[in-house]
Amino acid sequence: MKTYKVGLLVDGYEQPGWMHEMVEWLVHSQDFELAALLVMAGEGLGKAPRFGVKALFGTLSRLESKLLPQKQRVMLACGDMRQTLPPDGAAVVPLTPGTLDAQEQREVEALGLDLVITLGASLATRPQMATWANLGVWQLSYSDIAVATSRYAGFWEVFQREDHTTVKLWRVGANEDEDELLDQRSFNTEVFWLKNQARAFSLGNFMVYDALQALARAQQGVAPPAMQIMSGPRRADPAEWDSVAYISRQAWLMSDLVVRRVMKRNVRWRIGMFPSARQQAVVSEAMVLQPPKGRFFADPFVYTHDKKPYIFFEDYDFTSRKGTISVATYSDGAFRLLGTALNLPYHLSFPYIFEHEGVTYMVPETCGNRSIELWKCTEFPLKWELDVNLMTNISAVDTIIFKHGEYWWLLTNIDRTDGQSHCDELFAFFSDSPRSTSWTPHACNPIVRNPMRARNAGIVVSPGGDVIRCAQYQGFCHYGKGVSLNRIDELTPSTYVETDGEIHYANFLRKRHASMHHWHHQGGHTVFDFAYME
Repeated sequence: MKTYKVGLLVDGYEQPGWMHEMVEWLVHSQDFELAALLVMAGEGLGKAPRFGVKALFGTLSRLESKLLPQKQRVMLACGDMRQTLPPDGAAVVPLTPGTLDAQEQREVEALGLDLVITLGASLATRPQMATWANLGVWQLSYSDIAVATSRYAGFWEVFQREDHTTVKLWRVGANEDEDELLDQRSFNTEVFWLKNQARAFSLGNFMVYDALQALARAQQGVAPPAMQIMSGPRRADPAEWDSVAYISRQAWLMSDLVVRRVMKRNVRWRIGMFPSARQQAVVSEAMVLQPPKGRFFADPFVYTHDKKPYIFFEDYDFTSRKGTISVATYSDGAFRLLGTALNLPYHLSFPYIFEHEGVTYMVPETCGNRSIELWKCTEFPLKWELDVNLMTNISAVDTIIFKHGEYWWLLTNIDRTDGQSHCDELFAFFSDSPRSTSWTPHACNPIVRNPMRARNAGIVVSPGGDVIRCAQYQGFCHYGKGVSLNRIDELTPSTYVETDGEIHYANFLRKRHASMHHWHHQGGHTVFDFAYME
């Protein structure tokens, strides 16, 4: 028996695929029943765009839709909502646009709904909505545009080259000033408007799913994590000149990317290291491990063995477009490449190293194999064998495993959209052993919901148990814009508290597209990576 009855309010029967996805999620949920589809079909729903705006944005949509992957095309393609409903399921209730008459109001109230979720529909009936559901009405808003529209979701952030795009979930009040903000999250802004829009809709759906699951868990006394990002005021709809300017700016951006490709100008990553008793030092004074032509070195982890520092890192080949794990050491003022530690048919990076019961283990990023793999060292540093698959059929990157309190913890960046981005959410799991194949999800997953600090970039665990989680900061069209060092203050199966550290940028390089996206400290040595346009 499902606990909550949910109604969806839409402004017509023909709706995009992301709304159909929410219907399917509710249908398969254990706790929530899709009880009704409330349809305000007809003219007059909100302010219609002027003809010039409609024509220009229509042209943009046709052009950019050709650049979308198939999954995102499906998300934006429209279909009849009634075809997604289960045959013996939700009631379909047509409503008059604007103010409902008394009969319609009684019909909605008689459904006995616990919650109504509006999806792009007008909020012209705010006062009447107060009696529709016991838990009120939820509404998603995109790109800080007015709460009642999703028409231009994701446009402004691309136009203004914002690093992040924000989505908000509201509980609707009797008027806009009484709306209650339930959650707000962001993702790294995409290069094109429609792709950014699809990402916004996808994130909005996940926010609703997480909020619903938190609602179900609240009965067990588990509180959801606090909101973690702030954004600006709501904006008005874009005007005609904005779409024209957008096309001009996108043309300039594309020409720049084409020139870079023709001239074979790559952003090449290098590794820096300095001995330091502290986690931070003057990075401009670091020793540099330079990659040979046609490769880059990134994601370094330093591991002390026989009192010598060994650097394990991603060794990426531009020709094969695949990374392997290589090892170098440092002595007598110079780096020495020792060879390849791991070379598999799929891409490898982020070779996180740790010890357990006298054995050295590596957790490389094996997202290309849809797995999280634990490798055991059989002859240090170049011989390794697969010990166990910690997780399978998962799109996860940059995994770290460490002991904290009574549990072993696994922190990883999972892409719930399966191929769109690993930079927006951090997930935690715990177990009694780092070799476990059955990890328990944290009650508040995802524990970090902020693209400025979600993606792992290394970790520092002090002998006293203090944990510093290093995180990447991405910019608009700028992967690896900076790194932050964030202190984990509280980590239990049901709580997560992290103090945000300052974001460090690669300004010391004084070069175009200066980047830095990894930091690790162990055994008195600190390693990091950095890059710039060649």
